[in-house]
Amino acid sequence: MSQALREFLMRKAKLEKLFKWGVRWSLWPVHLVTSCCGVEVAHTSGPGFDAERWGVLPFHTMRQSNVILVEGTITRKMARVLKMVYEQMPEPKYVLAMGACAVRGGLFWNSYHVVQVDTVLPVDVYIAGCPPTPEAVIRAFMMLHNKIKGQPGPYIEPTKVDLTPYLPPPPKPQQKPAAQAA
Repeated sequence: MSQALREFLMRKAKLEKLFKWGVRWSLWPVHLVTSCCGVEVAHTSGPGFDAERWGVLPFHTMRQSNVILVEGTITRKMARVLKMVYEQMPEPKYVLAMGACAVRGGLFWNSYHVVQVDTVLPVDVYIAGCPPTPEAVIRAFMMLHNKIKGQPGPYIEPTKVDLTPYLPPPPKPQQKPAAQAA
């Protein structure tokens, strides 16, 4: 090994920059589809939008993927599966929440069994829309590129809205009649 190459490899900053470049251009998402957003991801990977030019190549196994793309509503039972998939992915790993259902529960936001993705996993980029357009998906991957690179970007956390004042009160449980003495 030449001395120049050895010195190059010894500089941690340069090696870290090279590592981030490699991660940025090889984002391999695994899809967790529980709703209609999966169709838009198919369009994104097709020839019209060609997400592969940004390094986004869909994989079907979580052990080779470094991005999990959550598409749809997550229930309590599905949250365990989501966590298991996330734990099997290699580091560094990223999470994208795609669509209104994944971001805040969508149509079923007030259901007893729906959980939001960011309560289960740390979400890196939120993709708004119902369903989001392929352009929005590609833009989210470009935002993830910038985040990996270390550049600040327009990352906006969605705000929680309390709609309980506008909803009818939940029904009260009925009292059971007292047992009558015999």
